[in-house]
Amino acid sequence: VMTGPGLVFPDDLDAWCRWSDSRNRVRFGLAAVKRLVGHQPSVTPAKLYLPVERPTALVVLDQVSVSCRYATFDPLEHLDPDRTAVLSAHSEAREAATGAVRVMEWNEGGWLPPSIEQVLTLGTFNHLARQVKPWATRHNARFCVIQHGLLTPWAPPLSPGDHLFAWSEADAEYQCAGRSDVTSEVIGSQMLWKASRLPKVEVLDETPVMLGQLHGAELGRAAKQRIYTEFCTSTGAIYRPHPNEADVISRVQHRTMTRAGVVIEVSGKSLVEEGRPVVSIFSTGTLEAACRGLPSWVHHPDPPAWIEDFWSRYNLSRWGDEPTAPIDSSGDEPASIIAKALSGQGRDAG
Repeated sequence: VMTGPGLVFPDDLDAWCRWSDSRNRVRFGLAAVKRLVGHQPSVTPAKLYLPVERPTALVVLDQVSVSCRYATFDPLEHLDPDRTAVLSAHSEAREAATGAVRVMEWNEGGWLPPSIEQVLTLGTFNHLARQVKPWATRHNARFCVIQHGLLTPWAPPLSPGDHLFAWSEADAEYQCAGRSDVTSEVIGSQMLWKASRLPKVEVLDETPVMLGQLHGAELGRAAKQRIYTEFCTSTGAIYRPHPNEADVISRVQHRTMTRAGVVIEVSGKSLVEEGRPVVSIFSTGTLEAACRGLPSWVHHPDPPAWIEDFWSRYNLSRWGDEPTAPIDSSGDEPASIIAKALSGQGRDAG
């Protein structure tokens, strides 16, 4: 396996948060103005959903994006609803907390059932998880962090005492490198496990589609725009913007790319409906497409060391080589493995 630089912030969450805030300064600034003008509250109050019995597990639903739903919502389907509490500021949590018989507003430092032994989160880089962490430490509850996406050097670090549910041994080593204060176990990817069990897709159109990642902080926007423009104009590939490319800067870049001859995807259809070969620089969509049977590759004309390490860790094939092989998803469903771990089985793993 090719080596890369590892995490930029291997154990300093505060430094990671400062970096993340600086990258999102414009977006956060606009949001603050909107709140000021519209008199919107800055943070929606969280709610604690309590079951009929004393809960032994707490699931923190900090985010509701698709990848985060696979990670934290899906295990709820396998946990005993009568012994599971849910904490979230999102309305979707009410339906997910199927065993809830009581709902109470929860603020930082608020009461949590002392019977809780396990906490499942996306990590303390999220608002609620970070508030729950001190309570978990004081009450000797295992604080579990589930990997919900592919890991780059800018992934947020674990906090001391965390237990990581990783997609692979390589990811566990990458996230925990040099740390003696965290533990891990490999459970696989719920997202890719589900994708591998859906019907395989036939290629309906040989025109490749390039998955956009202009919004990502890992590479500069101008550099990515050049790569996308060169690839699409030289191969005839269609550019598919990421859903997060709706901001002003991205739209300006799209117009510039269009003038250079790039065709922008506007159909709104899913990758599966399009049935085209898939290319990206380092998108999770490459692996998802491979799991569905679509030919998938990655491309960068002069990849930095961390991208080569990333490609190697996930066995992603370069454009021009044999397509990326789907990951092995022959094992048990990761969400059910997590549920068993949160139910007290495998407590000492790591």
